[in-house]
Amino acid sequence: MILDVSGELATVGTAAASALVVTMTGDGWRGFRDWLGRWFGHGDDRGADRQLDRLNRDREALLGLPEEERDDRAADLSTSWAVRLQDAVDEDPEAGRELLAFVKQWRSENPQAVPQVGVVSQRAKAKGKAKVTQVGRDQITVRPERS
Repeated sequence: MILDVSGELATVGTAAASALVVTMTGDGWRGFRDWLGRWFGHGDDRGADRQLDRLNRDREALLGLPEEERDDRAADLSTSWAVRLQDAVDEDPEAGRELLAFVKQWRSENPQAVPQVGVVSQRAKAKGKAKVTQVGRDQITVRPERS
């Protein structure tokens, strides 16, 4: 089998997972979920059922969180689904092209739901014995004189 890891197929898992997680908390969930179930079901209904059960559990868990905690959980879900979807695409490039076409169509029909990527820049300066620690997007300034 020749894997097509060039161009858009190399990142279709990420694009599809992003769209999937957006629909978990918004409009279009049922249609997106049903389409993805058929996509996963190519030749293996048990595998499709397993993935749909996982999708349902992930959505319920996400919706069960307080609003202020959803973004972090949504990011985690997007990452884990991106890996699952990309693995399936790598195994079957034709299915990957089908997924890519679906995601492009979904994005064109839902431009307001397409995540907008921005640039985040952070700067921090510490004086004296203060320290700045940055982990991911969080910055913590520790000032020993106030501890």
